[in-house]
Amino acid sequence: MDRGGISDRAETAKEAEVMGVARQPVASRVFLRIAGLMIGGVFIYASLDKILHPDRFADVVHEYDMLPLLGVNAFALAMPWVELVAGVALAIGFWRRAAGLLAAALSTAFMVAIAQAQLRGLKIECGCFNVSGMSATEASWGLFARDALLLLGSVLTWRRG
Repeated sequence: MDRGGISDRAETAKEAEVMGVARQPVASRVFLRIAGLMIGGVFIYASLDKILHPDRFADVVHEYDMLPLLGVNAFALAMPWVELVAGVALAIGFWRRAAGLLAAALSTAFMVAIAQAQLRGLKIECGCFNVSGMSATEASWGLFARDALLLLGSVLTWRRG
């Protein structure tokens, strides 16, 4: 029905927008769900070896030479748990926007760490997934690009979640 030149459908959509209710197409919701599962899985997997080997992760963090010595151990103990919480929340879709923002912040921090290591010519283990010394990966611009993709997915999850 048309009331004053505005259809009921347009009026309902406008009301939903004003109330902060976003209507997302099914494809968009499916994409966000898949992105949350993938990014969440990456963060969960990345946290596990760091949680199991905090001493080795502290060594890796120290090699980046970004934190004062007193902050290295605290960071090495806390950061993997933050990764795990963000990953689980993204994977199960709980507080998706907050988890997306947290994952974006983590990805940004990782990109800064990798970039400064590359610009300073440091040849160090990235500490991304495996810190126990088996199949360690060196920090590189390729890892920076991978983190940029994680950042993009995290931002989309945050903004559209």
